[in-house]
Amino acid sequence: MSPFNILVVYPHPADSATEASGTVALHAGRGDNVTSVVLTHGERHHMQWLADQKALPEHKRDPDLKTMTLETYRDFKAREAERIADVLGVNELILLGWTDHEIYFDLDKAHELADVIRKVAPDIVITHFPVDNGPSINDHPTSGRIVMKALEIVGNRVGEFDGVDSYHGVKQVFFSFAGGEEANSNNFLMPGIVPDVWVDTTSVIHKKVQAMDQLTSQGYEGETARWIAEARDGRWGMIAGCAYAEPFLRPHATTYDSLPMPSRVVGKEYEPTVLHSGRGSARNTASATPPEAYKLRP
Repeated sequence: MSPFNILVVYPHPADSATEASGTVALHAGRGDNVTSVVLTHGERHHMQWLADQKALPEHKRDPDLKTMTLETYRDFKAREAERIADVLGVNELILLGWTDHEIYFDLDKAHELADVIRKVAPDIVITHFPVDNGPSINDHPTSGRIVMKALEIVGNRVGEFDGVDSYHGVKQVFFSFAGGEEANSNNFLMPGIVPDVWVDTTSVIHKKVQAMDQLTSQGYEGETARWIAEARDGRWGMIAGCAYAEPFLRPHATTYDSLPMPSRVVGKEYEPTVLHSGRGSARNTASATPPEAYKLRP
């Protein structure tokens, strides 16, 4: 049923670059329609640009810093999200403008997102893993929970009651991971949460790196982007048996018509050592940070 209509929902612009962006680039590249929803502008996360500016002598600072407001900075972050979407080939970017660091589960947010789901009518939804065992109320798992409630809302509408019909077109949800919720393994006997889907992102790792290059507000561009890709996506690739990969977990087990044997399993051949040769390297990706990315105003 290709092309797919894919909806990706994350709380911050940075998440749209650092999490499942390789998978997004793969699907966009093959002609699938991708809509990226970013819930906040991420205006209170990792404010590296502001710290760097304050560390400079006053005469070297961005002249617009003196008149910076919350809205000015949110516009700065919105342009980062727009550039990320362009790098990845996203068809539509939707910024909902919720308050950063204050994403709590409530039905108003779930209904707002349900309206987006009805409009986009996705086949596939990608969002954050909705479970967090930590002591804080984190934006990432909370966003995932709101997405799941929104999907429930769109599925239980009754035209005669609600003025809108139900939508049951979502075929699969894939949870991505924000920062170590998953077990560092692809062995299902391993204790903890083990991803059940791994996507080989080797062919688009340069796009993921260049998407992170847009995040000058957080200092993710340049060496940091390449370090993230090599250390984390490279480790995931080692687990998945490729150079770079992204892990996902589906909320429900999948039923097949027969035993699933994808082409990369059928075509698998013995290798005494899996070598890196010919796979490229994230660290050699050319910079994609435009000069204007460091300016508060366009």
